[in-house]
Amino acid sequence: MGGKISTKAKSLPDNLGKAPARWFRRDSAWGGLTGDYVTNGIQDPEDLEEMATWPTSSVGILGRFAPGIDSDAENDDARRLVESVVLDVFGREAGFAERLRGDSPRRLYAFKAASLNDEARVVRTRHIAYRLKGEDDTDPLHKMDIIGSGNQYVIAGMHKTGTPYRWDPDYDLADLFRENLIEEIDNADIGRFLAAFEETLEEQGGYIVHSSGGHAAGSERDYSDQDAVMPVKDIFGGLQRVPNDEANFPTRDDFVFALSAIRAALGAEAEPNRHHVEAWATAEGFADRDYFDKVWDSLERAVRVDRNALDRLFKRHRVFVSARSEFTGDVAAMTAEIKADKKARREAKDELLAKVFKLFVFGRVNTATDDNTLRMRRKKRASTEWKASDWWQFKSDDPDVSLIQELHTSGRYPPSEAGLWNLVRDMRALFPYGFYTGYTRHPGFERGEIIDDPKPDGEIIRKLNLRYLSPVILAAGSPPKNQKQANKDLVLLLNFIGRVFGEHADYELDTLAYMVQTTKRPGHMLFLVGEKGMGKSIYSNMLVSMFDGIGEDMGGSIDGTKLMAEASRRFVMANIEGCRIISVKELPDGTTPANMAAVTSVLKQMVDPGPDGDYIQIEAKFKNGASIRNFARIVSTSNYANAISVEQGDRRIFYIACGITSENRPDDQYYSDLTSITKNHERLAIFWRYLLERDISHYQVAKAPPVSVAKQEAEIAGIADAWERHMEATLESLRHAGRWIFDLKEIAEVMSAMGENEHRNTNGAVDERRDYEFKAPGRSAQAALRRLKSKAEKIADLKSGSTRLPSIYGFKTGERKIRRLASASRDELLQEIARDQRANPLVQDHAWDLFSGPPRLEPKTRR
Repeated sequence: MGGKISTKAKSLPDNLGKAPARWFRRDSAWGGLTGDYVTNGIQDPEDLEEMATWPTSSVGILGRFAPGIDSDAENDDARRLVESVVLDVFGREAGFAERLRGDSPRRLYAFKAASLNDEARVVRTRHIAYRLKGEDDTDPLHKMDIIGSGNQYVIAGMHKTGTPYRWDPDYDLADLFRENLIEEIDNADIGRFLAAFEETLEEQGGYIVHSSGGHAAGSERDYSDQDAVMPVKDIFGGLQRVPNDEANFPTRDDFVFALSAIRAALGAEAEPNRHHVEAWATAEGFADRDYFDKVWDSLERAVRVDRNALDRLFKRHRVFVSARSEFTGDVAAMTAEIKADKKARREAKDELLAKVFKLFVFGRVNTATDDNTLRMRRKKRASTEWKASDWWQFKSDDPDVSLIQELHTSGRYPPSEAGLWNLVRDMRALFPYGFYTGYTRHPGFERGEIIDDPKPDGEIIRKLNLRYLSPVILAAGSPPKNQKQANKDLVLLLNFIGRVFGEHADYELDTLAYMVQTTKRPGHMLFLVGEKGMGKSIYSNMLVSMFDGIGEDMGGSIDGTKLMAEASRRFVMANIEGCRIISVKELPDGTTPANMAAVTSVLKQMVDPGPDGDYIQIEAKFKNGASIRNFARIVSTSNYANAISVEQGDRRIFYIACGITSENRPDDQYYSDLTSITKNHERLAIFWRYLLERDISHYQVAKAPPVSVAKQEAEIAGIADAWERHMEATLESLRHAGRWIFDLKEIAEVMSAMGENEHRNTNGAVDERRDYEFKAPGRSAQAALRRLKSKAEKIADLKSGSTRLPSIYGFKTGERKIRRLASASRDELLQEIARDQRANPLVQDHAWDLFSGPPRLEPKTRR
């Protein structure tokens, strides 16, 4: 609207764009439009011609001629509520227009007046404010106006916020009038709508906060000769809970209606209880006695409300008193019939929507893509995507069109764009998990399902799962076709695992059962080392097949050699999203300590049992890095024990030397039988069922995996300093022989032998041989002594004359023996060492193969 507002138009600024106005050319200003125009509209063609030149694009229409339901909904839930009641009351095929404004949830539904001359049928203006379930005073109040006689609304132009009004293209007001398809309604129809709205609102847990208007016109009725519609005490009990104040009855019309409703309900008891009504009306000071007398007396002859008006007023204010007076006809039967009909229609609609939800998922507008279109996929064929509008018009290659036809002929979803959006709105309300805003790969759900992805701020993003479940998991849902064969297969699989893992087989089975039963990852990685051709790859492939499946877009395998190359290392994790098993195939020999450390670091970042390991960064070539959910257990195989670096005290590597060696390898038929199971998903399903039922109540996922002998050896081999490494090997040699007491001289001799054995067992690859002694120990010797003192306790420092003898130590496990020797003499201590050496001689077979060999060197002159 251009120009200024006249100073005479005092109410116009607050109603800019809504109140009827006229243009004063002489003053170049807007003022209020008065006279016959606001009741009968523009009748004279000359007036119309002049008004067309006024500087505004806004045009209004009289509610008396075209009644409207103006829904000022503050959110989509309220919008859907009003829309559903409009459709239920007036019918799915009713020709009512729908006015929109931007993306706002506010709507106006426009109709045509069924009669302009019968005042009893003319639609009267009402005003309602309401709240939905769970809302309180901190939430904006939803409002709804019935725009009827005496009011008007904008049908073209600009809202004061700067957003233009527009009509739904399929439900345009002008088109419906032009084609004579506009729905005609009267005041009784609006009454039905408001009753249905209030009932539906209350069924959903909402309530009316305020209601006014609609009390003019209609036939006058006299109830002065009839009994009260409910006990008089209940009437006044209810009135005490709805005081006459500005919040409940803000206008004169509201007050007149309240007194009319009280008179109608009291009937013959109205005048005998006048003083009680007066006390209620004047108690809050909102009406004085004279004003009450004037209004009450004006209603003495007749009122324009029915006998149930007070009951409805009470209900709007959340006041429930006695039942109303009996109605002509069977009210209970009528109510039951109406409810049954509504329930049947609702169930039919829900059943139809359930068919859509069973088959399809929808990508929300302008989120997964930037083309502002709604897209959809079949759940069972989630790779193919269509525009929803194309599918709705039979323009997709979806072979089944029967559901679209059923939707189009349902009466609720016509084959127009509006019909599609009605479907989408109803689907979102009933099946929110039918809509996604992104994509993910989650192993705990089937492909095509929608999954919640909670964000740190509490927002829930729903994503479409594009990961397949493995065929083994799907097959495990049905009993085996041949139970006898399945039992034999399980025996062979358990025998194989027992051979590979030895004494740690139960721990491995518990770990797999934990993964199957919880869909969570364990807090460790498996490193399986052994000779070539013993079954390591068979085992890792079996796990991939079982948990992830093997094939296109399934499983996660990493070429171990690429982990060794710095250039390719950063991209090796690019395709692991959603995998339960990440198989690192055949890690090569660790070429350098730095390489070994780098490879171990890459793998261990995914193994952390705490929250730090729940999400990991992956990077693909020519793409930005991404943070993904980590579901995986790493299973790495190698022919080389030094392929990874194992620190002492490590808690994240389950290090196993394959129990099958060239010396005990089963025959080829064994492996043939084994692979015939692991490559057949129906036969391998027996192992999944076994793991699903295995008892894991004793399994502690946060506890470090058991330490195998092979891991101990790897830990020791990983010690860079020879002094410390050979000290650990010496202490293990003494412990393995059953020794408990020794002196530093013997320690030095055995350490020298350990260096020699290490050189020989590595074919000269490691050469850190030396003659050890602890005279004036340097930094490395001090470090070795600290390792000694962590496991052994010094018993005594001895002398022979002025000569200092080697210190004597005892393992801390022999605490009682150490205490017994606390006051022993030098000779007694030396005798105890000699007895221990004779009783428990050191042997060539070391617990760690790296150090097996003579426990002492041949006699020679020491430097």
